[in-house]
Amino acid sequence: MEKRLFIFLFFFISWLPNSNSQAYFRITADFTIKENTASGKEFYKGEVYFDKRINKIIYQVSFPERKTLVMADTQMYVVEKEQIIKQVFTPNTNRFSIFNLALSGDLKNYGLDKTGYYINSIEESKDQTIIEWFPDDNFKDKLGKAVLSLKNDQLFGIVMFKPNGEIMGKRFYKDYVSVKGLPFPQKVIQVSYLHGEEYYKITTFKNIKVDELENDEMYHIDLID
Repeated sequence: MEKRLFIFLFFFISWLPNSNSQAYFRITADFTIKENTASGKEFYKGEVYFDKRINKIIYQVSFPERKTLVMADTQMYVVEKEQIIKQVFTPNTNRFSIFNLALSGDLKNYGLDKTGYYINSIEESKDQTIIEWFPDDNFKDKLGKAVLSLKNDQLFGIVMFKPNGEIMGKRFYKDYVSVKGLPFPQKVIQVSYLHGEEYYKITTFKNIKVDELENDEMYHIDLID
């Protein structure tokens, strides 16, 4: 009983609304992506734009070749010379993108409290807080647990597990900056697993701007409704 009460109070107090908070709606940044895949190493750079009211993540890639990648609902579009040259089905990941989670104030707990997960345990150490999240009983055959690590009251890492207990993937969030009062990590390290091999994807962000209004046309693509 005491354990459950502690967990509830910790969660409640940690997530009380901040009277100084505001409703953020868009973000842009310069990005680089370094990735090792089964087919080799890849590198990309460019600019990214996201407006949560429009709900499209737009990557304006400048290297290795100029193109535009648009993540919209369950589709990824590749645009070149103002024409859609490729359209691919993808899971609806915008909701859990770093951009939407940060703007919505849900990055600290990765939005798990809004997806049927609940806190099972909390452990405090000298410099970290480890929070174990379990999926609702109705989804335990499809979802595994998640373990979050907080440092300085910000999300530092998350480990997602398969229902059988195997690690599905890891993400680490580093080098936070505050932009107009919004905390945002400048480096994201993603670790994924395929056929027993470990693959890394490192994304960095610079020149982060929040709720800027000067480049409104960059946050939407007329070719995509």
